[in-house]
Amino acid sequence: MKKRKVISSIILIIWFVFSITDFSLAKVNKTPIFATPVIRYKDGGSTEYYGLGYKVIKYVNLTVERGPEVVKIDFGTWFMRFSPTQ
Repeated sequence: MKKRKVISSIILIIWFVFSITDFSLAKVNKTPIFATPVIRYKDGGSTEYYGLGYKVIKYVNLTVERGPEVVKIDFGTWFMRFSPTQ
């Protein structure tokens, strides 16, 4: 019983560290570390990353002058939809 509690606590701590790290990176418009890229859009390089219970969407615009530039990065659940117009 105690071993099960220790294992579940370790798993919860690992999940918490992964999600907090990727959340803080999304706040400063950086690419997540622990989430993997799953869907890449052909709009300049926008990408959806999936983590352990969360999703990070990186919106990229393609400009003639500067090339691809990151517009914003959203952090949310797996049910969050790609919406570049917001």
